[in-house]
Amino acid sequence: MNTSNATLSDLQASADTGCVLKIKLRDVKNPVITAVDKLVNDDIVLKPTCLYGYPLEKRMITFEDIESVKRYKTYFDSPLFTKLRFIKNNISALRTRITTLGGERSERFNPEVN
Repeated sequence: MNTSNATLSDLQASADTGCVLKIKLRDVKNPVITAVDKLVNDDIVLKPTCLYGYPLEKRMITFEDIESVKRYKTYFDSPLFTKLRFIKNNISALRTRITTLGGERSERFNPEVN
């Protein structure tokens, strides 16, 4: 378990660099894996989504809400996770485009279709 100074240091590092944190909140079953967007007085504003692109239920937290914090060497804006969030948020549109492209190809290359 982190001490108060270590937790504050991890939160500040995440706000400054965008490093990913696993934050265990009191009275919440699963930890949140995200980064700090900004620190404002006693409020901690998290990124709008978790590292994988799922929206966070609670974005604004306080220091008292935090049970523990673990800092990772991964960055929230890493190209890999940025692409993963893009794909996750646009998967239905991408599926539609792929289906449309597949249909056009089969019509073009199938002489019986016209």
